[in-house]
Amino acid sequence: MSELIIFTDLDGTLLDHDTYSWDAARPALRRIGELGVPLVIVTSKTRAEVTELRRAIGVAGDDIVENGSYSESLAGVRAALGDAASETGVPVHAWGEMTVGEIAAASGLPIDVAALAAQRECSEPFTILDEAHAPDLLGNLERRGLRWTRGGRFHHVFERGGKGEAVRGYLGRFPGARSVAIGDAPNDIPMLEAVDEPVIVLSPRTPELRERLPHAVVTVRPGPAGWNEWMLARLPA
Repeated sequence: MSELIIFTDLDGTLLDHDTYSWDAARPALRRIGELGVPLVIVTSKTRAEVTELRRAIGVAGDDIVENGSYSESLAGVRAALGDAASETGVPVHAWGEMTVGEIAAASGLPIDVAALAAQRECSEPFTILDEAHAPDLLGNLERRGLRWTRGGRFHHVFERGGKGEAVRGYLGRFPGARSVAIGDAPNDIPMLEAVDEPVIVLSPRTPELRERLPHAVVTVRPGPAGWNEWMLARLPA
């Protein structure tokens, strides 16, 4: 096991926020592979999506999917979200109610990737259609014993877990390892708080993340270009 472990978010971080391309990060990914440094993907994406991405980038590693969540019943989570929306009068657009085509349109994913994104196991992405009353809905979910987080595009609801809990559990297996995490959105904050070296990828959300992580490094450029530049500078020569 390498003395360094890297945890990375995907959308807006290793992947471009709009195009989902990782081309700009190819040099750093190649260097990570050469060094054998563990690259742990920590994402709201499904296992099916990440399996395809791993195959594409050609870098082996472990994956923490669906924000590190786990649930006894996804159907139960979806039902609770619907009940919360009905009880508070705050409408939502949840993925469990959407076709693959609708998911593709909402997320900007190609239709084949949207089909993989629809293969949820533990968590439900959703859009709040009345943002002014979002706290009412989210508070209702919390009172039902559920957790929620907010990514670059969607909110996500689940029963247990989360990025921070999953990263801490992973690191517990490797005492003494130096840990780095890199992300760009509010749902990355628990992951960034759990490591030795938190790195924020430049985005419109950067000020919000810096309030919680004033000691974090911020990349000079956004997306995979910023990820690549910082990573090449941080990796051993």
